[in-house]
Amino acid sequence: MSEPVYPRNVLELQSEPAGRFVIEGRGCTVRVGANVRLEANVFMQPEVTNATLEIGDDCVIRGVIRFVRGDGATIRIGPRTTFNQVGVTSHEGASVTFGADCMLSTDVHMDASDMHPIYDRATGERLNPARDIEVGDHVWLGARVLLLKGAKIGSGSIVGAGAMVAGTLPENVLAAGSPAEVVRENVVWTREFDGPPTPQIADAPRRGGWPWRRA
Repeated sequence: MSEPVYPRNVLELQSEPAGRFVIEGRGCTVRVGANVRLEANVFMQPEVTNATLEIGDDCVIRGVIRFVRGDGATIRIGPRTTFNQVGVTSHEGASVTFGADCMLSTDVHMDASDMHPIYDRATGERLNPARDIEVGDHVWLGARVLLLKGAKIGSGSIVGAGAMVAGTLPENVLAAGSPAEVVRENVVWTREFDGPPTPQIADAPRRGGWPWRRA
């Protein structure tokens, strides 16, 4: 079910959303590419300003995408990426970015903020500012993976079920645990069960790019 879009917001939809779509922020932009199955519920709450949501072509997105507060927050999902019941939340003006052809399992959650501020009692200094989350191309996140603020995952990598990612994982690795640690290097994964890919096929999911990426 869709609800009215408030003034100064921009919708560029090449696919019809199937989930609930509530845009109450100000100066926000939502871009959805072609051939997208957007079955997620999308919320931009009134305390949000100048936020951007971009979903590339040929995605399947299920779960909840929520902008709660802050200025200039971005959530970008690259083409051919699939979410199976994923929660993405932005509480502050940081960004969450996924590359092309990522695959996220059930009950995966992420937020570029700790949701509430923590301060040094003596100085008043903010101790936990928001930090961007960056996920490369062709990344597989297993069930119940948690991405914390500042998480970065290199292209081609796999994160095992129940892992918590709080730091940086390199490309083409298998990581597991809480916090996630590399348990195997130089891996490649595919969505199909046709046997190991050749190097050319293994690199193919990384070709292509953002339909709206500016030079």
